[in-house]
Amino acid sequence: MARFTHTIDAKGRVFVPARLRESLGSSLVVTLSLDDGYLSVYTPDQFALIREQISQLSGTDPAVRMLKRSIIGEAMVCDLDGQGRMSISVELWSHIAVSPGEEICFIDMFDKLEICSRSFYQKQRKEQGSLSDVDLTRFDVKGL
Repeated sequence: MARFTHTIDAKGRVFVPARLRESLGSSLVVTLSLDDGYLSVYTPDQFALIREQISQLSGTDPAVRMLKRSIIGEAMVCDLDGQGRMSISVELWSHIAVSPGEEICFIDMFDKLEICSRSFYQKQRKEQGSLSDVDLTRFDVKGL
């Protein structure tokens, strides 16, 4: 299973599923996603590679500056506590329109985690429809 649902506690903390903690470690970097409604979660090593690639881009390009502000500037390191919870800032939670007491989804994308509100996830699933309606031939994924 690659999707897990948990509730944000009163202090803005959320349990990281044990199955994910085993592969991710005790420190994570949380930042804005390229997609609205999501946060992206990386290991520090993964995020360092992303930061290095972005830093190689031209600072004179307005799109690059916006990318730096959104991805690097909004990033925060979240250390997991002894119970496996991470504390995420109110600003990042508000970016995906969630607050304490609400449920969020962790979606394991293999190269990163995505976090969104449970209600957003359910709404988006309804709006997207079925994969059978999408032409996937351009991806040439064998065995699907």
